[in-house]
Amino acid sequence: MKNNEKTYGFLKSNGFELIQKDTSAFFGDYYDIFSNDFLQIRFSKSKSFETVDIRSNQSNENWYDLALVKALLYKERDLNYVTTIETHKDFIHKELGNIVELFNDKNYLTTKKRLDELGNERAEQMFPGIRE
Repeated sequence: MKNNEKTYGFLKSNGFELIQKDTSAFFGDYYDIFSNDFLQIRFSKSKSFETVDIRSNQSNENWYDLALVKALLYKERDLNYVTTIETHKDFIHKELGNIVELFNDKNYLTTKKRLDELGNERAEQMFPGIRE
């Protein structure tokens, strides 16, 4: 988790706080959840696979893969592209203001709808004909 210190410090300096943390004694699995007024960002590792997910602070909302948020902001069409953890961290550093804006109370319902649509598009790209 030392490689996350720079990003964690960046989040804390931008009004986020660590609200939940769990580290397994085995395999180095963990999750850390940061929150501000509008959203939560979860860094996790399970079975050597690291992910970054995001969700609204509104109750019982779904987590979204940060790659979908990136695709939404950058209007990416290849939704099947594997994004590295370093790419996620760079994206957070570069676009945190825009990410927060997507998840603020004014924009969240539109963001949610668009992320759900992108998730469906990604499933279709990964598994053509899935909706038939």
